Amino acid sequence: MSLLTTSDSEIYYELHGDGPALVLIHGASGTHLSWWQQVAELRHHHSCLIYDLRGYGRSRSLGQAHDPGDGHVHARDLKALLAHVGMSEEKLHVMGASLGTAVALHFAADHPERMASLILCCGPGTISTPLIDEGWRLRHERMQARYRQVGTQASSMPPGVPRVRSPGEKERFAAAYHPYGPVGEAMNLDFPALTFLYAEIMASAGGPPTPSVFPVFQTRPVTATEAGTMTCPVLVVGGTEDPLFSAAEMTEVASLFPNSQLELFKGAGHLAYYERPRRFNDLVRAFLAKQPS
Repeated sequence: MSLLTTSDSEIYYELHGDGPALVLIHGASGTHLSWWQQVAELRHHHSCLIYDLRGYGRSRSLGQAHDPGDGHVHARDLKALLAHVGMSEEKLHVMGASLGTAVALHFAADHPERMASLILCCGPGTISTPLIDEGWRLRHERMQARYRQVGTQASSMPPGVPRVRSPGEKERFAAAYHPYGPVGEAMNLDFPALTFLYAEIMASAGGPPTPSVFPVFQTRPVTATEAGTMTCPVLVVGGTEDPLFSAAEMTEVASLFPNSQLELFKGAGHLAYYERPRRFNDLVRAFLAKQPS
């Protein structure tokens, strides 16, 4: 098992393929496995680094409790991991999904000279604008309301989804399927096997996301002014039916960077990369192919 052991952590990672370095950072309901549909293909063109963020999957803090809202620790872990695998000097393509966009943009803002390109999927990174800040107020309200609902109902699965009978798993699966969680209605109806797999990945990550992770998105705020100074190519991807980060928010994020491309997947929810892997992979490959090696 590939582990980076530091004075206060163990970080699980995998390296796949050869070529320009591409770092993939999962979201708050995932692990390195969240990228299985991307790495299987992109490893033929890039050196793909995938890993479990601290507190998720096989990565953990040592000696003290992990604060899930500490974005600085994720940034430090990424920097240490890059040095460990020999990527401390070369230019990087960095791709994050949901919570991973916060870690990716945090790194990009602190190390602009290291960036070959940045891909933000279904998350605004650490961007702070009035529109996105208001979105955070709504996200807190919706997620807290949903957890109250999950806790009081015998079964909060959508109609047609069989109940979960294992003790302790109802909350995880219910959160995966809920209207404000990662699995949207279209994905549940059209791709039931992928939906089930994502719920299992979520369980292996340690359970569904809670509002305790939200501070990661505000750890290293990037204002509209600062975003305007970041010149690396930026690809922003969202789903038109994303219940967490609206199409309007993702559109605003893309508008702030001087060298950006916006793609909104019609009908996709919060997991555009997972729900529409063929379209997403083609988009990413074409985007990366345009960048200098």
